[in-house]
Amino acid sequence: MTAPTPSQAFRTPPIARQLQTVAFGCVGSAAFLWLGIPGGAISGAMVAVTLMTVFGLAHRIEGNLRIAAMIASGVTIGAAVNPETLRGVVTYPVSLLIMSVSIAATTLAGMLFLMFAAGWSKSTAFLASSPGAFAYILAVSPSVGGDVPRIVVVQMFRVLVLMAVLPILVVEFGPPIVSGPPPILDPYWMVGVMLAFGAVGGLLMERFKLAGGIFFGAMMVSAVFHGTGLAPGRVPAPVALFGQILIGCWTGSRFVGFDWTRLPGILGAAVGSIGVGLATSAAFAFLASTLLGVSFGAAMVGFAPGALEAMTMLAFALGIDALYVGVHHLARFLLLNIAMPVIVQTWLMPKKP
Repeated sequence: MTAPTPSQAFRTPPIARQLQTVAFGCVGSAAFLWLGIPGGAISGAMVAVTLMTVFGLAHRIEGNLRIAAMIASGVTIGAAVNPETLRGVVTYPVSLLIMSVSIAATTLAGMLFLMFAAGWSKSTAFLASSPGAFAYILAVSPSVGGDVPRIVVVQMFRVLVLMAVLPILVVEFGPPIVSGPPPILDPYWMVGVMLAFGAVGGLLMERFKLAGGIFFGAMMVSAVFHGTGLAPGRVPAPVALFGQILIGCWTGSRFVGFDWTRLPGILGAAVGSIGVGLATSAAFAFLASTLLGVSFGAAMVGFAPGALEAMTMLAFALGIDALYVGVHHLARFLLLNIAMPVIVQTWLMPKKP
């Protein structure tokens, strides 16, 4: 399997083709929801679009449609902010420390598996196992002797596996998700105001190169509206569903341009590495849950080595603390982007004679 070429990866497909991809995602979402699969709206869309990439029928979700997905998702998740979730912020420093150790342990476990069970080189195994900084990893891989196709398979399939497996883990091993009374819904005019302000805030953060800038800008705007009482409740279901489906489609569309014929020779090692990493993350999530009283579901999704926007939206879809999850994934992104260049330079880069 090879990574998409730059022209494939960054060219924005015509909107009609993107909407065709969204239509596939809607079918997958409807099927998963009908089957009662946890987080079915987002994971069903992702699985359907990923399958369509195999046949060349899906196109990348980019440009204005990607921006719409991030804004709608951010506003939806910001609506989960309330005094109870804000009180939980006091647990974040210790939880973030545990997560930092979890990142190191997860990377080490995956790397050792790939080196000793699959026979991969140190550089390839380490870069494939790192749970983030994907753009940097692709850029630096050739200079340290990394096998780019193998690295891409593990990095991309990690997101796919997590989106499919995490909902099952959270439901099966976490406490029951209890449905409360029907929430108060924000009026649509208020949703429109938050979407407009969220777009401004998100685009500003994007301009300053903040990780997931559009998504987090919109989430922060919505959090302010709900935390101050300007907005009374939750975002109406159609808006939330729209965001979940688009995030699922966007995640699945990242597989556009892959050479699927190379998958069988790499898949076994990739699945094994992802499984080892997921088990390690689960152990640290259980530790955080036990020590801090955080729900296992929130800690599991917060510690999972997946895409920032997708994991945060998945947390919302599962009814767990999306603010906690979002903060942890943002911290993971920042930590890895600071640490990776140092590690590569001191440990992987060939020494000059």
